Amino acid sequence: MFMNSSKMIIMMILLMSTLFILSNNSWIISWLMMEINLFSFIPLISNKNSFNSESLMKYFFIQTVCSLMLFLMIMIMMNWTNIKNLIIKFMNLMILMKMGSAPIHYWYIQLIKSLSWMNVFLISTWQKIIPLILLTYNFNLNILLLSIYINSLFSALGGINQVSLRMILGYSSINHLSWMLCSIIINENLLNFYFLIYMFSMMNICLMFFYFNVNYMNQMIYFNNLKLNLMYMLIIFLSMGGLPPFLGFLPKWFMINYLILNNYLFMSLFMIMSSLIVLFFYFNLIHQNLMFKNFKMKWFIEFKNNKSKFIIFYFNFLLLMSIILMLFFYWM
Repeated sequence: MFMNSSKMIIMMILLMSTLFILSNNSWIISWLMMEINLFSFIPLISNKNSFNSESLMKYFFIQTVCSLMLFLMIMIMMNWTNIKNLIIKFMNLMILMKMGSAPIHYWYIQLIKSLSWMNVFLISTWQKIIPLILLTYNFNLNILLLSIYINSLFSALGGINQVSLRMILGYSSINHLSWMLCSIIINENLLNFYFLIYMFSMMNICLMFFYFNVNYMNQMIYFNNLKLNLMYMLIIFLSMGGLPPFLGFLPKWFMINYLILNNYLFMSLFMIMSSLIVLFFYFNLIHQNLMFKNFKMKWFIEFKNNKSKFIIFYFNFLLLMSIILMLFFYWM
């Protein structure tokens, strides 16, 4: 969790490269910021683990190829405007691949298996900001619609029978990506609204798993000894799954209304069904706590510092206050 000075500098570059693109409309500058963001993120996730090195090489290869192709498409689009529609399709495909969108998502799933919880949070949330912004510049409707269906399908099927919490969150993140792509088609403000709720929820889950050193489903029973954190965990899980009346359901509800009004009836039904399967993943996690309520595993280590409980409480309180303020300004 604690970082040395070099990693602090890298983290600052990572944050600034993302924030800079928010005030920029140039494709070239945006591409440059995306590459700076990539090369500042790689040192954060690299370690001496052999499995991590293999996954890191796949990540670097995919990102490099997509970046080169994207740069080539930008150059072609600036000089040959008569084939702009075809170029935009290729650009959309490259951007989707960089985010780990299905069906080219296996590098993302393999990578997060070897990452720390804080890096899982970064690659699942912060590293998707720039690609999502680039998609809002120019997008092809058919490409996005196809990607929404594929992400919904693969995320629902891939997460079934998973016992690794990182894998479950990875496939859940792919499912949330389908909703974010849907919000790009509908309304950019809805994209911001959805992404903020998703990011704060992921932050809380990753922080909780980090502090409790929980990596697999059978270790979830440790939360039974910590009633307050157990309650927070249940709320966040159900919110991430999109169960009403929790916060995660609210942006999905808005999008379903928009889809029905615009006659995307089959898409709304398809996404609801896939979200129900993802919700089952979280119900399965909760089931572990309820079935083994009085069972203790000997490998669990008690905290030496009770401040971690207050940190979890603080971030959950921050989540609640942020969402309340966001809802207030959204309806102004």
